[in-house]
Amino acid sequence: MKAGAPVILILTLALSVLCSGAGEAADLAKEFLQKPWGAPLSEFPGYTNVGGSGKIAYYVNPKQAYTIFNAQVSDLVYGFYEERFFAVYASLEAIDTYSSIKREIQQKYGVPKISMESRGGLTTYSWKAGDTRIKMKYREAAGAMKLSFYYMPIVNQVNLALHKEVEAEPPEPLFPLSQTRQNEAVELLDLFNY
Repeated sequence: MKAGAPVILILTLALSVLCSGAGEAADLAKEFLQKPWGAPLSEFPGYTNVGGSGKIAYYVNPKQAYTIFNAQVSDLVYGFYEERFFAVYASLEAIDTYSSIKREIQQKYGVPKISMESRGGLTTYSWKAGDTRIKMKYREAAGAMKLSFYYMPIVNQVNLALHKEVEAEPPEPLFPLSQTRQNEAVELLDLFNY
């Protein structure tokens, strides 16, 4: 073996380790667990519809076990808009799992954007991987922990469609009181006049 061969071997190994991490980040930007973002629902055989509204539907595969960021996750809910894959949700039950996944994500994607809401004690950590948004939420009061992945090009379409629906139905004005609101107000007054 030549004198420079060990150095080249070490550099090659180091680069392959660094590139494998970048490859995973690039994969998440394009797909989730080997399912491309935007894939049609027909590419998810065996998945069961568990709900939805309008053009949004949610599916699970009860026969599948999942490993995300080196942690076991029992159930994933896949979100579809117009039968195109755009989101994944996981409720996390153990704080150790939540912490482990958060640590792995931070190692790959860096320091998250953090937002906090005092009402309900909600803390949200958010990262970006290309067009994919990763969110981890922790609601202190309830102890609820959630991991979400969103493919933003389709999420933006969903938000635009929802916004148009809201604009199509103008909100009911507060004053003057509509008949419904007037009846509610009278009922409240009757309730307090005992």
